[in-house]
Amino acid sequence: MKKNFASRSFDAVMTGVPTVIYVFFILLPCIAGLFVSLTDFGGFSLDLKYVGLYHYKKMFNDPVFYKSVWNYIALYVGTVLICFPLALSFAIILTRNRIKERNFYRVLFFFPSTVPLMIISLMWMVVYNPNFGILNQFLGLFGVPGQAWLGTKDTVMWAIIVMLVWRQFGFYLVFFMAGVNNIPRDLYESAKIDGAGEIRQTFYITIPLMWEVVRTSLVFYVQTACNVGFNIVYITTRGGPDNASQLLSSYMYQSITEQLDYGYASALGTALLVITTILALVVLRSTKREVYQY
Repeated sequence: MKKNFASRSFDAVMTGVPTVIYVFFILLPCIAGLFVSLTDFGGFSLDLKYVGLYHYKKMFNDPVFYKSVWNYIALYVGTVLICFPLALSFAIILTRNRIKERNFYRVLFFFPSTVPLMIISLMWMVVYNPNFGILNQFLGLFGVPGQAWLGTKDTVMWAIIVMLVWRQFGFYLVFFMAGVNNIPRDLYESAKIDGAGEIRQTFYITIPLMWEVVRTSLVFYVQTACNVGFNIVYITTRGGPDNASQLLSSYMYQSITEQLDYGYASALGTALLVITTILALVVLRSTKREVYQY
């Protein structure tokens, strides 16, 4: 009897504490943000005036809103298409081939993930500098004219995507290496006996058996791209030039700090929540596969 009571108490604590934290730090702020989006709150007075759907009407008539949504989706898709195949390929190469220096490469590639975003942003601003940047200096050796990578509409989003790939690559490399290491070696040996080469083993054993790891990473990155992207964009471009690199999160922050329009910023935050949720559901739906057991 005492054992059952202790077990139930433990279960109640382990489920209750996270639930309380979720309610107070996530659910209630979301509800408060939704309420603020229906008012004219300016950040200084609690004398609120109900304005209904005014901020949402303003948002749907705002071309910067649509631009920021497109940039957010492009940032996510562009980074995933570059970062994830690279990280998965390197994880398979370093793990499957039993390279002796794999721990060195693991630390080397993971290091950028530990560097503060402020330092990363400043470093890449130097790399992209149109006058003395390393990138333009290197391209100049081949007669290629320099570019204002962060100051041109056609190149700014690509420049930010490269920064994100450089920062996130090592994190997902280590994550995928752990997934590959969990696959039993007997499966590869059996496949090798049956005549399957490395490429066939990769597509018929490695990727199917760790697909849930990749799928979880894709969903996790929906949230990460928003947060990391905001920090990098705000430090390097402030959404420019001419909102070419504006994200929903950075546009929301500017609405608060520069315009003191908390109501509109809350409406943008609600839109960000909806879009992030939809994007996560689309990723979950489109990547659903049969789960392989081993």
